[in-house]
Formats: sequence, structure tokens, C-alpha cells
Amino acid sequence: MESTEKELSISLVLEAMVYPTEDTGRVMRAMKTIIPFNEEADDVELESTESSKLIRVRKEGHEALIKLRASFRNNRVLDTARSLLLGRRGELRTLRFHKQAAYVGKVRLCDEDEISPLGAISLSIEYGGDAIILADWLTPRTEKGRPIGEVSTQMLLHGRRSYIDD
Repeated sequence: MESTEKELSISLVLEAMVYPTEDTGRVMRAMKTIIPFNEEADDVELESTESSKLIRVRKEGHEALIKLRASFRNNRVLDTARSLLLGRRGELRTLRFHKQAAYVGKVRLCDEDEISPLGAISLSIEYGGDAIILADWLTPRTEKGRPIGEVSTQMLLHGRRSYIDD
């Protein structure tokens, strides 16, 4: 039987400034640490101003977040990432990452007070469902270092929790 239920949309915008002392290729390499992309196949824009360039990458779908999701778990920063992702009213906020750390393959979050010396890489996520469901998939709460209340990819795609286990 075929499901007629429509999947919810997930759109990502990854951005980073390239300053005159930086190499565009190196900044793109850093950005790929956060969200993998292909310059030829994906929507990659390069906007130039007098003093800098802006790289903007647009991606669709949860698949683009899988590497970041794994990195949050491997680096044991789920609670920190969740607190930076969700606003007080449950809205999604832009995540910022340390550009120099990303260049050497490490995912390191920046908060508003601690920005990378060469600027940060920013990731904005738009989700067609409840932001809490996205957060519970990408950055679930933890207890004693273990994720709790994590939702499945199916729940993420359909925007509904399954209360079978609860």
C-alpha cells in the first residue's frame, strides 16, 4: 500500500564570508565539514563586494544534516547544540561554527559571544513541521551523556511523534 502522506520540507542555507586574506577554496572546504556539498551539483552562490565575498549554499532534505547529526553525537555536544538551535519560544535559530576549526575537519559551535576570528560559518534551517521535532532528531536532550527523547527519521519527515514507546 502506497503512503499518500507528504513529507515535510527541510531547507538549509549555509553561509560564510571570505575575507581578502582567505582562500575561497579553503573556506568551501571548511563549509563542507558542516554540510557536504558539490559546487557543480548543488546551489552554490558566490557574491562579491569590495572587501569580501559571501559563499551561500542551499540544500534541501534531511540527508544534508546526517553528517552534522553524527558529528554532534561523536563530539558529545548535543545539549550545547540544542541550546543554540532552539530559541526560548521553540523557534529554530541560526547555528554558527568556528571557521578555522571546520577547515581542519572539526565541528565547533560558536555562540554570540565567541565568534571565530575570521568570522563564522552560519547554518540556517527551515523545517515545515514543529521545530522541537527537528531538534529531537538533530540534537536530542541527553541524560548521563546518552540521548533521550530522540525521534526517528520517519517522525522527522512526517512531523509527528510516535507515542508507542512513551
